[in-house]
Amino acid sequence: MANTYNIYKVKPAKLDKLKEKLISVGLVEQKTLQKDGYLKTFYFSEKVEGNEVWWWKTYRNFFNDNIEEPKNTFNFAVLICQNISEPEKIFAVSLGKSHFYLSKFIQLDFGIDLALHMADESSILLKKSRYFTGTKRQDVSSYQQFQVNNYEAGESVDHIKLKAANKTVWGNRNIIFADSIQMDMDKQPMHLPEIFKIIEASFKDDQIIHLPKLESANAEIAKDLDIQALTHLRDGEGNVGIDQFHVSGVSICFSFHDYDYVIKAKNSEGKLLSKQLGNTMDIEAISEFLVDNPDIDDINNVTVQFKNEDIGRFTRNLKELLDMPIVWGDQQYFLKNGEWFFFNQVFMDYLKRSLIAVEVILEEQLIETEFAAWQTNKRAHRKAGDDKVDYREAYFNQKICNERGYTLLDRELTAIRSLGKKRRDYQVEVADIYYKGEITSVKISKKKTELIYNIEQSKDSITLIKNNAIKFNKKLTSAALWFVFEEDIKTITDVNSIQFLLAVEAWKKLVTGYSLKPKIYISRHIK
Repeated sequence: MANTYNIYKVKPAKLDKLKEKLISVGLVEQKTLQKDGYLKTFYFSEKVEGNEVWWWKTYRNFFNDNIEEPKNTFNFAVLICQNISEPEKIFAVSLGKSHFYLSKFIQLDFGIDLALHMADESSILLKKSRYFTGTKRQDVSSYQQFQVNNYEAGESVDHIKLKAANKTVWGNRNIIFADSIQMDMDKQPMHLPEIFKIIEASFKDDQIIHLPKLESANAEIAKDLDIQALTHLRDGEGNVGIDQFHVSGVSICFSFHDYDYVIKAKNSEGKLLSKQLGNTMDIEAISEFLVDNPDIDDINNVTVQFKNEDIGRFTRNLKELLDMPIVWGDQQYFLKNGEWFFFNQVFMDYLKRSLIAVEVILEEQLIETEFAAWQTNKRAHRKAGDDKVDYREAYFNQKICNERGYTLLDRELTAIRSLGKKRRDYQVEVADIYYKGEITSVKISKKKTELIYNIEQSKDSITLIKNNAIKFNKKLTSAALWFVFEEDIKTITDVNSIQFLLAVEAWKKLVTGYSLKPKIYISRHIK
């Protein structure tokens, strides 16, 4: 008879803390058995108090008088398996809800990494991904027949259900790969070391599939990123929120509840600090809490308590809730379940492949001496209220319009009705220049943040135009970005900024989604 095993890889340095956690949530150590070079220790919930049934009070009048208040009881357990001769090899098998308590002590990319070495990609039945471009954040997809290498630019896979390529070794049953692996095997728990040996042998084989995914950052870089994250939070940067669903082990867990939140932290002296956030959690409130308490010096000491009358209370580390990309060196890092990751090469390859498909036109240079001459002439004939004298984009846009017959839209603002009564209407700059059905946003800057802002501004304008939120009576068939770089950039993928490239990819998706043709113009600023 087949048994279902949900197997995790435990970080050796976290083993003692894992055991402490298991005991703290009510698990009691049972027997330790030895076989095939492994010590296997079982932890079980001997006494489960049970959770309140939230609908008991609501429907109490419908129950017979002699019915006692019911409790939902769920037993759970963990089997920890440690190699005797190589103690750093530690696996954990979860039973029941114990997977909720393992996430801080395991290798989060263990399951997906194993899939790269032994999975049959064509047999994918279910795939969950996180997206770093466009409007979609997460997605779960099921397949009747998966097309190999069918991934989107900006997609990072973190959960798949499929079969193994080697049926002789792994069998013909479906296996789920995520933080852990879940599979049915015709083996008893005492023979789990046989499965562990197969897993370890598979990691020594070459990768046979290529998934776009996140890779773990090393410990030293993670420490530096933690320091940077705390600084960014105090500056009000980043995003915080609750995903509608997330992966815990191999389980996709959906959120059906609303909560009240309390942020808590220990300062450098160990004093507990807290602040009620109410039923919403935003980056402004968290930033304010950290600014008010400058002696909080470690982001890992900051937690958020969730409170709900139906399901009680639980606490998560603030880092688990953050969406905060940080550039460190030549790499960009992202948080996943409170740990730092970066994009693997496959992710980058899909992103570059998509961006290369955008038409790129190398354009005329911006000559600084010519701008200086224009600037001198403008200053000599300056009119009251003219603030464009030091504005290189004004010079460049006017030059293009004068020489090529483009229409100048630069700084022509369109009013959009405010969402609030008695408030001023919003002012939106539609684009910089227009020509034969194409609107173009121009940006001259060496700062990637300013270039990204230009991309976002173009996205907003296109969305407002296509949704008839602003009046734009001209024909529209194409949208373009025109970048003027100081570096010698020949194609958009020459720009060494993952955040910039992700922004361009998101822009491309939006433009094509509105049935417009995306274009990119590139000029060089010659000083």
